[in-house]
Amino acid sequence: MNPTFKVDTHLFRELGELLVGRDSTALVELIKNAYDADATEVTVHGHCLDDPERGTIVITDDGNGMSESQFKDGFLTIASRIKEEGDRRSPRLRRRYIGAKGVGRLAAHKLAKLIQIESVPRASGDRAISASIDWDLVEERQTLDELEDTQAVKLTTGPRSPGAPSGTKITLRRLRKKWTSAERSRFFAEVQSFSPPEVLLALAAKHVAGRLMFDRPEVTDTKATDPGFRPMLQGEFAAGEEFWSTLVEAADWIIEIDASRRMKRIHYWITPTKQCHREVPEARQRRFVEDRPASEGGPFFQARIIIREGPTRGKSAEKTWLGKGSGIRVYLEGFRVLPYGEATDDWLSINADYAKRFRTLQFLEGAAFAGEPADKDEGLQFLRMSSYFGAVFLRLSEAATLRMLVNREGFVPDAAFDALTRIVRTGVELSVRVRASAKRSPREEWRRQRSQRKESPAAAASERMELRQAVEASVAKAQALAEEARKEAAAGNIKKASELIGRAAGEFSESAENLQLLMSEGSILRVLASVGTQMAAFVHEINTLLGKATTIEAALQAIRRSVELPPRTEKLLSRLQEDIGELRRAVERQASYLTEVVSADARRRRSRQKLAARFAAAVGLFQQEAALRNIEIVNQIADELKSPPMFPAEVTVVFSNLLSNAIKAAGDQGRIRAAASTSPSGETRVRIENTGRKVDPAKGERWFRPFESTTTAVDPVLGQGMGMGLPITRNLLGEYGAEVRFVEPSKGFATAVEITFPA
Repeated sequence: MNPTFKVDTHLFRELGELLVGRDSTALVELIKNAYDADATEVTVHGHCLDDPERGTIVITDDGNGMSESQFKDGFLTIASRIKEEGDRRSPRLRRRYIGAKGVGRLAAHKLAKLIQIESVPRASGDRAISASIDWDLVEERQTLDELEDTQAVKLTTGPRSPGAPSGTKITLRRLRKKWTSAERSRFFAEVQSFSPPEVLLALAAKHVAGRLMFDRPEVTDTKATDPGFRPMLQGEFAAGEEFWSTLVEAADWIIEIDASRRMKRIHYWITPTKQCHREVPEARQRRFVEDRPASEGGPFFQARIIIREGPTRGKSAEKTWLGKGSGIRVYLEGFRVLPYGEATDDWLSINADYAKRFRTLQFLEGAAFAGEPADKDEGLQFLRMSSYFGAVFLRLSEAATLRMLVNREGFVPDAAFDALTRIVRTGVELSVRVRASAKRSPREEWRRQRSQRKESPAAAASERMELRQAVEASVAKAQALAEEARKEAAAGNIKKASELIGRAAGEFSESAENLQLLMSEGSILRVLASVGTQMAAFVHEINTLLGKATTIEAALQAIRRSVELPPRTEKLLSRLQEDIGELRRAVERQASYLTEVVSADARRRRSRQKLAARFAAAVGLFQQEAALRNIEIVNQIADELKSPPMFPAEVTVVFSNLLSNAIKAAGDQGRIRAAASTSPSGETRVRIENTGRKVDPAKGERWFRPFESTTTAVDPVLGQGMGMGLPITRNLLGEYGAEVRFVEPSKGFATAVEITFPA
């Protein structure tokens, strides 16, 4: 007897881990099977996902169904060739097959231990089938030959019920894992984005200031008779409220790319929205064309990308949802290709280049696009990936040169993928050039008018108002970013929080020109100046956070590569958790400060502020640093004492500046006390005292001069010792007739600063 091959039952597990990277990929593969079966609707219902024994996932479609022979020859045949026969199109709607051979059953194996299948074939002569596969029973046997005469695989047939529609129902039981809240949130976000949003495919004319390149991009390679495919998520998979319409209403620009096969050249259209046109009347649609390299054999595709320049506004749920929906995704025949577009995947190197702050646009260097002169500083208008919402639409017939990775997550990084990346990135950089051009003319005109303006008191006041409004616009943008960062930090999303804080820093960077004008004319916007001082430390800390985040990512990769968790890995995991906690607290502390100072509520109207509450708000920023130095901060300000009518942010800034200096001076194991009293004449005096380094009140006026600082070392939390804190504080208080000065401290303290508010 000749020897023969034997197949170990562990084949399913090994292939499953290799061909199906993550659980969301597995579920999408089952949905793809419904598409290939000519279904027009498929529902995915999740129940009790946090309980593996009771939990179920049910996928139901109205497709062609399976006969007994189709089930045996297709579903039960490893590496079946059914989808390779003929022209690789579905029998009824002539769709291009997109399912990978054999991945459907492997996806079911990855998600659950038991799969039950009920199917009614479309052909009237075929009988309905009912089948099940118990993977635990399969793996109890060593080889597939031993499965005969066991209950591991069951199949029965029966007559069709009268009027029963065709289709297949797959029920997954005994789930492989318990889903925590964090895992479910991440999983749902991936699954809910497997198809492109309709609002992106069919942009309403009411939002666009010009004609679009195409009414609807080509998403799938189907015939006109195809009624479409509608996936629906139900039960615990329900998507909840979507806010794509909110995004479109807040959009500023639209990028469209047509690099399809029928186009001999690659076309780029950059179109402003009506909202953008209202804010920037000079914004105009620009069209560009470039030759396709003669050697380029694809991929051929279309793309549509929305750009949102400002911060996310609206309700908390909207901002959270849109934050997760940002990025430029890739879809193949209408199904998302992971991981492109995820927050952690910078496949276009947009975030990497944003951090480098190039003045020029790297992908446009040497390119000759007619009709749009280059700006030597246009690269400074570059945005982070979180400002882009869009998709690249690939069809199998035009993307044959792209090869999917074995685990179904992404494409092989070869010449074809490089071509795709280059074209999309070129479109992004062209949008940067157009945006910079639209904003350049107003800036130049403003400067020209300013240079010709007479220095009359009225003109100077008008100019200060314009500058103040420009700076306040930057503050508003930074405020929204700070709020987002605080939420991401609280959720443990450190990398996302760091990204948002970097964007906040960018908003302040873009307003530097206006800040310089304000400072040069003695019209410093006091609150913003203090925030700017804090931002210097802020950026320094974020650079440190990003370095730590890189270390954490490397550690995570090491853990993922571990088959088991030996003691060394356990120790690494413990240290990793400590680092994440430290990062979250640091980001949250800084984001909280910015939100406190620049939020809309903090500067909506002046009112008498409770001094104790404002001091407590300032203490919150420095609480951790004080604890690390064993510094005790005592708030003895009576609850009933109030300031004159002021903005809440102004009082917080005053106390944070004084508190920062006090912590620096107090030293380790020091003490800080805040107390207040009311004089017989009605004045309110607030005194902040600290131990440690002494300041002689007779020489105290020196420290109220700009750029006079007692510190030289850079402290990422307390600031860089620029000597602006006290001058800003005095300038701000002077607006309300209040005074601040060094006074003799109480017994047991070395230094005291006293604020006197008028009656």
